[in-house]
Amino acid sequence: MTQRYLGGIITANPVEPSSNSGNASASGMWTLQEALSFYKAGDWPIVGFFPTAGFFMGGVTSGRVDHIQKIIPESAGNATDFGNLVSASEDGMGFSSDIRGIYAGGNQASGSRNQIQRFDMTSAGNGTDFGDLTTQPSTASAFSNNVRGIVAGGYDSVGSADSNVIQYITIPTDGNAIDFGNLTATRNDYSSSSASSIRGIIAGGDRAGSRSNAIEYITIASAGNGTDFGDLTVARDSMFNGVAASSTRGLFAGGYTGSQSDVIDYITIATTGNASDFGNLSAGKNKGTSLSNSTKGIFGGGIISSALDVIDVVSIASAGNATDFGDLAYAIYTGAACCSGNPAVQSLYNVSSVTSAGNIGLFFGQNINHGITDVIRVIDINTTGDEAIFGTLSTNSHKQNGGFSNTVRGGVAGGTGPDGNKNNIEFINFNSKGSTTDFGDLSGIRSFPTTFSNETRGIISGGHTGSSLVNIMEYITVASAGNATDFGDMLAVTRYHTSATSTTRGLMAGGEASGTNQNVIQYVTIASTGDASDFGDLTGVKSYAGAVTSNTRAVFAGGNSGSVAQANIIDYVTTASTGNAQDFGDLTYARTVLGGASNKTRGVFGVGHGAGNSNSMDFITIASTGNATDFGDAMASADAQYNSSSAVASNGHGGIA
Repeated sequence: MTQRYLGGIITANPVEPSSNSGNASASGMWTLQEALSFYKAGDWPIVGFFPTAGFFMGGVTSGRVDHIQKIIPESAGNATDFGNLVSASEDGMGFSSDIRGIYAGGNQASGSRNQIQRFDMTSAGNGTDFGDLTTQPSTASAFSNNVRGIVAGGYDSVGSADSNVIQYITIPTDGNAIDFGNLTATRNDYSSSSASSIRGIIAGGDRAGSRSNAIEYITIASAGNGTDFGDLTVARDSMFNGVAASSTRGLFAGGYTGSQSDVIDYITIATTGNASDFGNLSAGKNKGTSLSNSTKGIFGGGIISSALDVIDVVSIASAGNATDFGDLAYAIYTGAACCSGNPAVQSLYNVSSVTSAGNIGLFFGQNINHGITDVIRVIDINTTGDEAIFGTLSTNSHKQNGGFSNTVRGGVAGGTGPDGNKNNIEFINFNSKGSTTDFGDLSGIRSFPTTFSNETRGIISGGHTGSSLVNIMEYITVASAGNATDFGDMLAVTRYHTSATSTTRGLMAGGEASGTNQNVIQYVTIASTGDASDFGDLTGVKSYAGAVTSNTRAVFAGGNSGSVAQANIIDYVTTASTGNAQDFGDLTYARTVLGGASNKTRGVFGVGHGAGNSNSMDFITIASTGNATDFGDAMASADAQYNSSSAVASNGHGGIA
């Protein structure tokens, strides 16, 4: 009898698996013995196992090399050749996102010391030019989260002196570095570094001309100067550079104290304080490089009397001595390293991280000390907690934009950047992190538009161009990229108004016209184009308010209220009817220019701009009335960070069925 395999899905001939990753396949018909032999060899796909990639870049063997060498941190073994840097290099700095590896500065065969180069960690290949550093440093500290890469200190060949400069790049977008701030003192000669997604740590090295035990830190998302953290167990320079850290603990290894050191120290990244003894490397050595996934710290190369090919490994959670991991393909010292598995560069949100769908809120762009950044921040609405970084705006830094979303996509329209008012529309997928993608254009440039949406349509209303108010409303189809189309006219032409939505109606509330705050609420039926109609009035005049929604209720909070620069008043209306707003309760503190993100039960109001320099966010239960409660902390204080009132998107708001 002839064997038959349904639909051709199963074939009689087994195909050797490409790897032991959980997403690899082993098609065909296998005997248990065959499958077991591949499993024992480490070549059978393991459910839930997704290996990461670690890289050692450049350095010196007997002369400078351009090698990029790869290991799989989850599986002990020797390094393999991956590709080449733009040119042979040493004394450079390495860091990465979860997909892009970066090599910055250093002493290159080309003579360049400010070049930044990148490579794709997902497929073998060579480095490509990314941009330039602001200085020409070598032997500096470097670290990153999934969005920003930081280079701190080093020896600057332009000034022929040690440097205290901190500079950063936005990893997903090619371009030159930007000034971030300054270290507490100059720092050079292979200081070490560690990082979480929030905080970067710099330790040891030559600080202000002396071998140092000092540790300092910065907050990666907020430009500023270094702050004292504590001290290493022993002062040393020529340490293993690169990041060896879990999400909570950072390691610093090796170096030179007058003789070569085998000491490994550890800290708890989120706190401050002195380092503690962790254990020892396999030997005293210096000028090596380190990397990590979420559980293992890996230390490669270095020098004793000549370049080493040894790779050591420790379990970050458990103090102890290093053990053998394997060997480098090329012995090196003064190299650099990065890893796609470092917890600081992993996605800060995925669907499995929340208890149900419809609970993510994104805050697009922001002011930092009244400047502009490109950061997209994220909260999990369902669970109280602090903001984290989600990604970046791709066009460039901007603020005063309007946000829209359905269950899959969130995006922004218009706003103001360093180059003036904008007409661009961009979007990002809620289930992934990174940079936004171009969607299309508005009919003209405008700042402070207010945007609302249901599952199908997003509507952009009002705002201003220069000093002129914009009356236009236009719409997009959220699921399909393209330019905006005319929808109709506003009933009252305002800017700085806020918006709310049900599945059928969009509301525009308050705002400012001719220098006077307004109390008008106007509405449209989203599915049919046309002009706005009168809905009722707010309890008082207000502009720059925030709004959250369920399918039946819209809630408006804070803002400028008459002569009051910052208000704490919360109003609500029932979206299916018309009528005046009613009192809901109060925010925990008065503020303006705040964004609102919601699922159908809970509304969260962003930090805004308020008195007291607070960085706390509030939440309410939309179906009830009462005062707001503390939700968690924003990534910067109210005086340093705030959003335009509608530059927020969530995947569970009241416009989504």
